[in-house]
Amino acid sequence: MTTRPRVLITGMGAVTPFGTGVEVLWQGLTAGRDGIRPIDRFDMTDYRVKVGGVVGETDFEFPEDPGLAESDLGLRFCARAVREAVESAGLTRDALAEADAAMVLSTNFGPAERYQRLCESSLTDATTDPEALRESLLGFVAAYLGDLWGLRGPRAMISLSCASGNAALGYAAELLRRGRAEVAVAGGYDLISEFAWSGLIALRTMTTKRITPFDRNRSGTIFGEGAGVMVLETESHARTRGARAAVELAGHHANNNAFHLTAPDKDGASIVRAMRRALEDARCAPEEVDHVNAHGTATAYNDRVETAAIKTVLGTRAYEIPINSIKSMIGHLMGAASIVETIAAARTIETGVVPPTINFETPDPDCDLNYCTAGAETHEVRCAVSNAAGLGGCNSVVVLRRL
Repeated sequence: MTTRPRVLITGMGAVTPFGTGVEVLWQGLTAGRDGIRPIDRFDMTDYRVKVGGVVGETDFEFPEDPGLAESDLGLRFCARAVREAVESAGLTRDALAEADAAMVLSTNFGPAERYQRLCESSLTDATTDPEALRESLLGFVAAYLGDLWGLRGPRAMISLSCASGNAALGYAAELLRRGRAEVAVAGGYDLISEFAWSGLIALRTMTTKRITPFDRNRSGTIFGEGAGVMVLETESHARTRGARAAVELAGHHANNNAFHLTAPDKDGASIVRAMRRALEDARCAPEEVDHVNAHGTATAYNDRVETAAIKTVLGTRAYEIPINSIKSMIGHLMGAASIVETIAAARTIETGVVPPTINFETPDPDCDLNYCTAGAETHEVRCAVSNAAGLGGCNSVVVLRRL
């Protein structure tokens, strides 16, 4: 068996509907709080769904660049999460530059707020501001934040719909494994703008009720916004500088259903393959898995297919371990969803606490696993799986292991 560098998680940052910071997120999740609230950022009169996982606290301070305070709100979410992740890793701008650190970010809609303003202004002004145009491009955030933090390694911007965050983690991990970098800043972000919301409404996957993953009466998801970021390091680099780490990003895999724009393939074959190959990449047997942080969108088809896939991959182990969907509390954070869920899985490994799946009332015979519906549960978790799926058939799975 070939030896490869182990990839450690040394820092994490988050901006979510619960507020700013990983600890704020964790407190909200373990308490089973409902973070869904009315959207008041734009006129909701003509929209069928008027609530979402909205970030209420947006008055961030940016000592590294005060000009960020006037930038696109989605960029500010991501910048704030990057700063927390870098600082919690104990790194500085100079240290990141010295390490030729990489940056891999992900999003669904990118700088949607900036793009919307650009489109609106172009209707009345034939002269387009080149700087505004540059800031509306999908790759702008990775370029801007990479420059801001002096990152000299590879940079990439990934957009694989709602599987984007885990895909960014997987790509960043491969850069480290292959010696392209020793440190990587990886994350995902998205913003509820009117531009984004109008498109999401058109998908008709959102419920006008509560989001109820795995419940027999589930009727759809609810979208949200925010950012999640992790600092990944090769074990040798982390140990040399004395970094603290409790969790390894042990395996990952991404693929595509090649079936339908919005629906998973009927038998869940592709998510099964993604989970199996992520476990193989982690060199982890199914019976070693102690927890699954599920994609759990509360759409009728997805929850049933994902449950069946978990059973297929884990066998009887699926009935013995806690499974949850934190989307029940914060909504579906689009490009930030899977990485925020992976942050939650990492905190579960660190603390032994599995956050609940809230709003559950009626059992579904097709969804018959332990979804932690009675509240947070305490378990020893040594190995956790974080599932993600997205529009266009994208799947991405990450496997975490306790060090």
